[in-house]
Amino acid sequence: MKHLVIGLVIVSGIVFVFVRNHDESKQTLASESQATQTILSVLPQIVGTSVTAERVNLPAPGFIAVRSLDNGRLGQVIEISKYLTVGEYTNITIDLGEFYDGNHDLIVVAYQDAQDDKVFNDLDQPMLDANKIVIAKYVKTGDPVASELFANTGEPVAHIMGEIKMETVRYTNTGYEPSILSVPVGTMVQFANESDSDMWVASNEHPRHSILPTFDQFKSSPKGTTYTYVFDKIGSWSYHDHLEPAVVGIVKVI
Repeated sequence: MKHLVIGLVIVSGIVFVFVRNHDESKQTLASESQATQTILSVLPQIVGTSVTAERVNLPAPGFIAVRSLDNGRLGQVIEISKYLTVGEYTNITIDLGEFYDGNHDLIVVAYQDAQDDKVFNDLDQPMLDANKIVIAKYVKTGDPVASELFANTGEPVAHIMGEIKMETVRYTNTGYEPSILSVPVGTMVQFANESDSDMWVASNEHPRHSILPTFDQFKSSPKGTTYTYVFDKIGSWSYHDHLEPAVVGIVKVI
């Protein structure tokens, strides 16, 4: 709820009157002092219609995002906090809204506003601590989330990993090759960036990637890198390059 706050300040016998809007929101700024490290504290909680971060300390402007997990994989962004400036905050409550169906575990992640444009977008990436660990906590337990959960790109891997069969799709200057790939369920597909631009593999529809939410690179990767995904759900999974949505492909899992 917003209301006017009127105050008087007397300096050297001169009276200054100030009037400003005050917003009584669910999130409270505890300190505007320059933060030196990112701190995110989440108490264990049963998820209902909202998620609360007990304490957040931000050395850079950003957002607090609630993300879903799908069979242990990183899923969609469910909701985000308001834009947060540098400082320490307490009791940031994020309403989950209509997109959360209650069927997935959730994590809370601190994101930096990459361009300081006060808009949460694809360029905003998770904040890291001094050890390059992603600042993220499980909602149910409050425990830290392993950074491996966010590691969707890396070096090429062998074509056989244990009993998992490997297939490769090349991302070239002309698109995905092959653009249609049929594989048995349980196959790992490696998307290799051989183009002259960045690659961001993601399931349709653009831009929410809602058809298969875990099939999402979640960030771009340059030439020479790969993204791998194990297709353990039967179906025809259409996908695109999030940076160039007209570039599309299909993985048919049988």
